[in-house]
Amino acid sequence: RRRASPGPSPGTAPGTLSSYLPCSTLHASAMIENVRKGTAVRRRRDFPRDASARVADCEDAVVYLLAPAAYVSVVGCVDCVVVIGAASRAVRVERCRRVTVIAATRRLRVRAARECAFHLAVAEKPVFLGECRGNVVAPYNTFYETLEADLRTAGLRVEDLSSNWNDPQCAFADVSVADAASDEKEDDEGSKRRALVVKAEAPEAFAPFIVPFREPLVSGATHDSRDEFGGEKVTRANPFSVPDAYVAALDAKVRAVASLRGALRDARLDERAKRELQAVVQAHFKEWLLASGAMRQVYELARIERGESAL
Repeated sequence: RRRASPGPSPGTAPGTLSSYLPCSTLHASAMIENVRKGTAVRRRRDFPRDASARVADCEDAVVYLLAPAAYVSVVGCVDCVVVIGAASRAVRVERCRRVTVIAATRRLRVRAARECAFHLAVAEKPVFLGECRGNVVAPYNTFYETLEADLRTAGLRVEDLSSNWNDPQCAFADVSVADAASDEKEDDEGSKRRALVVKAEAPEAFAPFIVPFREPLVSGATHDSRDEFGGEKVTRANPFSVPDAYVAALDAKVRAVASLRGALRDARLDERAKRELQAVVQAHFKEWLLASGAMRQVYELARIERGESAL
């Protein structure tokens, strides 16, 4: 096989990664670093408009960036969830493992990521560079109250961000574009290699992600009646389109849960059997909370809401 001629490494040529994103922490207006088994939240009030944010060297953490930003970089994180509300320029993910990134942005550039999941609303095709393996892409799957306002602030239109998530581009350093285009066998091998780098998430694995924060109410308003926040319409559902296959898979899950609840409700159990069943369900749920780390997140979210913690 012919080798590509030596050239600039990915991310250094004009129009690639380094053109879009500052790599140094000196450029970041908001930095979240070294969070271990914790939850960090940044909202509009926490950094100025058009700021850049950097999430680095976090492990087993959940990070919420619920504000418009220019650039966001996620670097060196493991076993994390990062929610990015609206990045007007680009999101960079580098040297991460088992990280879930939920992002609405103009561009996504990924380098050296392994077993990561990307739930995207993106204007341009996502680009995967370097040693990436075992990643998945999927539709955007969350919302929060000021999401649409943040998108407008970032200059991002919902209709421009819904269709490119499922067409990732991969850059292989050892095969040139001309080589792959001139040889059908090379093209087939390139497709196989691309599947090892990134593929679409199966609809059966798709699930919504719940952002557990609400903005402070203005005087006299209630969450049930309020339609605007600061003059902006409140977002009450995911504004991005989701392919029919993923919607159908979610509907099937909802129907399965409803069927199980109906069966339990209609079961002719005496009071003792009902108590035993309830105890078994609660025990398994508590076991899942502890094993998954969700119990820790519940405690941390409660502290954040009380103002006791702000990583």
